[in-house]
Amino acid sequence: MAGANPPPPLQMPYLASLNIPDLTKLTNDPILHDATWPAMPTKLPSDIPKFEGKAGDDPANHVMTFHLWCSSNSIMEDSVRLRLFQRTLTGPSAKWYVEEKSGSHSTFESLAKAFLTFFQLPIRHDNGLELLSNFKQSSATHIADHIHEWRRRRSLCKAETTKQQCLDWFLRSLVALLGKDVTSTFPQSEKEAISKA
Repeated sequence: MAGANPPPPLQMPYLASLNIPDLTKLTNDPILHDATWPAMPTKLPSDIPKFEGKAGDDPANHVMTFHLWCSSNSIMEDSVRLRLFQRTLTGPSAKWYVEEKSGSHSTFESLAKAFLTFFQLPIRHDNGLELLSNFKQSSATHIADHIHEWRRRRSLCKAETTKQQCLDWFLRSLVALLGKDVTSTFPQSEKEAISKA
């Protein structure tokens, strides 16, 4: 029939169920390039350390291993290390890299700090409340180490919390016997509870 509209293209229902990455993000470059930087070496050893970002992977160990690898291969220029670091990332860590803000890193230190901040905890949430509310001291953890970790997690929590919430969460984070001892002194603030612990 003349003038009839062509049928719409067939939709493949399984395509919608696939977890296809946003390919436009793959063009994002979190490095703020400088025209004065030296060129990247054309030949690099193939034994570069890799980091996937699975549970149990130690990001601090990866940064140290990468730094030592660079030193042992005479790669001392900061801008080269900065641009080379992305080659060590696979899986979830590569996804983190391409989702960093465009042009946000001009030094290796800046990129390493962002990497460590993101991967240092097994729990990563937008507001960070779970960093505190789900944190528990193990019976093998010394109280000083527990308090240090509590403070570190507290500094990473971006959500607004009340003083009472933080006090309650800290008290609940302690092992039962210690929590009972600290609670019996009726602390009025998180700071007071920490000093009594």
